[in-house]
Amino acid sequence: MKSRTHDDFMAEQINADPHYAAELLSEVRRNGDAAELAILLRQMSRAFRQVEGWSLSEKARNRRR
Repeated sequence: MKSRTHDDFMAEQINADPHYAAELLSEVRRNGDAAELAILLRQMSRAFRQVEGWSLSEKARNRRR
């Protein structure tokens, strides 16, 4: 069985359930520290790179229009 990193696992979970991702981000922002937030943002970045044609910067640009 091939092993995978925790970041890979979390990216898959975030990708599979955006509601979970939003709730987790809210919880970490409310109760986590800066290091925990940085880890989650890294995992979310990895998750969103897996979605064809989508990026955090693109989402932000579209919101400003």
